[in-house]
Amino acid sequence: MTYNKKPKMILFDVGGTLFDDGRCIPINGLSALRNAAENPGVTDDETLAELWDGYMEETLGGKPKAKSGINLDFLLSAPIKFVTMRTGLRFNIPMAEQEEIFDRYNSTRTVIDGVPDLLGTLDKLGIRAAVISNNAMSGDSLHLAIKRWIPSEKMEFCLTSADLLLPKPDKTLFECAAAYAHVDPADCWYCGDGRVPDVNGARNGGMTPVLLDTKSEIPAEMRTDGGKGEYLAINHWNVLADLLTKIHGDVKKAQTA
Repeated sequence: MTYNKKPKMILFDVGGTLFDDGRCIPINGLSALRNAAENPGVTDDETLAELWDGYMEETLGGKPKAKSGINLDFLLSAPIKFVTMRTGLRFNIPMAEQEEIFDRYNSTRTVIDGVPDLLGTLDKLGIRAAVISNNAMSGDSLHLAIKRWIPSEKMEFCLTSADLLLPKPDKTLFECAAAYAHVDPADCWYCGDGRVPDVNGARNGGMTPVLLDTKSEIPAEMRTDGGKGEYLAINHWNVLADLLTKIHGDVKKAQTA
């Protein structure tokens, strides 16, 4: 693991990394989804919310687990299909768009400071970008959400835990993403804000971890967490953008290389 070697690809977590989502309020997302239907008058928000809560309690209350003991993640499309079909709502838009509508309105979202500039720096330096996220959305719907909030993004793909059922820190997501991108995991960095799912997950998948710690007073430092393994921690995405530019040559040289 080295931070002096230019990565071929940098992959990102989403919640706490690209976005700050605040508290999730499902009824707000369900209301927006109902109003996007062809026949919104067949039901009301309260009925949708009651069906939603009942479905979640019935299906996820037991927290299904893999053989390894980790909780499995299931696609958001399942509860959306249940509540909309149960109430007779009809849509002329694909499920990925339905998921994105629900996601857009069920929380107060802001883009974390420095993200657009960092992604722009990666593009100028010729470093590919993608997403690995513990998320109930499909990768396709999550990509729609990212594009809506960060129009300039150039993520090659988004892969979520619900796509494969297995969440971080399991190595599956990381290995699948690297194979799909046709890159060696050793040539990838993974950026996130969680010590266990992101730092440990990146290590499990053979990638180089970068931790966003906005509470740190130190812009950039190497940490070992008591000998558990070295990783880079930064307190702002602009710090990473500056480090990449400094180590791997200025933007103009990268563009003409």
